[in-house]
Amino acid sequence: MVIAIIAILAGLLLPVLSKAKARAYTVVCLNNMKQLQLAWHMYAEDHDDWVSPNYPGLGNGKFPEAASWVAGTMSYETLHETWPSFVDYSDSTNTLLLIPGGYGSIGQYTRSPGMYKCPADKSWTLIGGQRQARVRSVSMNAFMGEPEWYRIAYCYSKTSDLIDPGPANTFVFVDEHEDSILAGAFFVAGEASWSDTFWVSLPASRHSGAGIFSFSDGHAETKKWLDRRTRVPVKRLWRSVVEHDCPHNPDVLWVRDRATKHLNPEIPLAW
Repeated sequence: MVIAIIAILAGLLLPVLSKAKARAYTVVCLNNMKQLQLAWHMYAEDHDDWVSPNYPGLGNGKFPEAASWVAGTMSYETLHETWPSFVDYSDSTNTLLLIPGGYGSIGQYTRSPGMYKCPADKSWTLIGGQRQARVRSVSMNAFMGEPEWYRIAYCYSKTSDLIDPGPANTFVFVDEHEDSILAGAFFVAGEASWSDTFWVSLPASRHSGAGIFSFSDGHAETKKWLDRRTRVPVKRLWRSVVEHDCPHNPDVLWVRDRATKHLNPEIPLAW
């Protein structure tokens, strides 16, 4: 009888404890984002208002010509057959690529490597036969810190450029999905229309179906995803660079509208 009562109580308490743990993870992730956002501002203050660079490709932060706010590529050993020659799998577990970082890094302004990792991100990679936790889950808006390389919409090079849609509505950092994160840049389709929405990079949905963003005015917030196609389970396989299979997805438009100012119709589309 006593055992039965204990089992019933445990069944009632476990969901409550699980929700409390999830809320705690969200609070920690929000705080991490705010701290990274502060470091981003401190970098700009020390560099004549120029924001930290955000190299979009592999090798980010490892070479002067690939200067970036963070160095290192997040990957799985499952990529070995696809990218055996130029993916360094040890990047995924190397905190020295976060602090002090590499060329163009904001690492000198951050307090600990734990700021770069959402506590709800349990992703790992296999190195030497051992599971090793990956060290970063955060990426930066690809329209930040670059010239007009994307040729789709406006890119912000200085904090003084943040006029449209304004600092409170332009995100800098995003918690990215485990199977989407790679280098340091988060891509959103600046040209996406309601009938042709699609994800390039995919935001995380670890926080009870929500993602977390920090904005250039310094605040961080959660975004509850409305479309189930945004809430993708982790498969430990790198997802396609572009997914053209989710039209009429309001989540894509929400992120797009907070990534850069409106599409310039005079610039030809890149896709």
